[in-house]
Amino acid sequence: MISSDSASFWPKLLDRVTKANYIQSDPDNESHHLKLILQREFLSDSVRIYPFGSRVMGVGQEGSDLDIYVEIGNSIHDFSVRTTASVHARQIRIANAIKSNTNWKFIASYGGFCPIVKAIHEPTSLQYDISFSNGIAYFQNKLVKYIFELQPIARYMVIYLRGWIENCNLKEQFRSHIIILMVIYFLQVSNFLPGIQKFQENLLPTIGPWVTTFNQLKLSQFMMTQIHVNEEQTRKMLLKFFEYYSTFDFANFAICPYLGYEVRRSTLSSILPKSFTNLKSRRDAAFIQDFIYLNSNKGWQLEPFYLKTFTAFCKKENVLM
Repeated sequence: MISSDSASFWPKLLDRVTKANYIQSDPDNESHHLKLILQREFLSDSVRIYPFGSRVMGVGQEGSDLDIYVEIGNSIHDFSVRTTASVHARQIRIANAIKSNTNWKFIASYGGFCPIVKAIHEPTSLQYDISFSNGIAYFQNKLVKYIFELQPIARYMVIYLRGWIENCNLKEQFRSHIIILMVIYFLQVSNFLPGIQKFQENLLPTIGPWVTTFNQLKLSQFMMTQIHVNEEQTRKMLLKFFEYYSTFDFANFAICPYLGYEVRRSTLSSILPKSFTNLKSRRDAAFIQDFIYLNSNKGWQLEPFYLKTFTAFCKKENVLM
């Protein structure tokens, strides 16, 4: 446990950062063993493996799963609002390939907008979440990694907050992708990062109506500077994070990293690109918008009780730090 008000705050955080760096460089992330068994299954198609997720972004800890996007043929830019027959067929074949290999333990297959196969590679004890419909999640992670390079303190904040949210017993509700979006958005409204739309100006959609590419720009182009990463600045930014979200009006305002500024939920459809059609999200207790797949509300499962609990913990930390 990292206590924000203790003398061990910084050494313990640095230890978690060191572990995250080690996990990020783990050669097992490349998943050559998975590619090998899938190449045998899909003999007439090319098979490409794209690791992503917390391990690859540099915020993973011991026990973090490995997220993998598997491209069969040329499917990375495929898009459909519903699972197609070809995606369903891929899922069955991937599951069967895993079940038939003694080095793998099949856990489950899940449907939905982004179907996955869960499995454990027993020689490394790594749990895999394998997706195969399109590369949206992989491209999202590429952008997050770039933001971490642009403003490194964001990664330190995410690593700290992942442990903090677990200590608050809210880990199942505030998953790592939600924390990442909340940190990025906080830094944007604090004028330390531009909105994602600024990185995507004049770029064309690449997966359905969604733009997954981005221009690599410098903070100086937005009259912004990189925050120096040290104990004082990290404590300061975490304090401001807790202060900001301790009073955040989830019912009326969106967490929208795409725009990067405060916006009322009721006005989103008039501001966002025409591809945004998720008006049903207005009924959700919180709207934490994905910054590429704009129709996705990552906070759709956050019930009022958990939001109230989260803001209460933020108020407590705001006093402690």
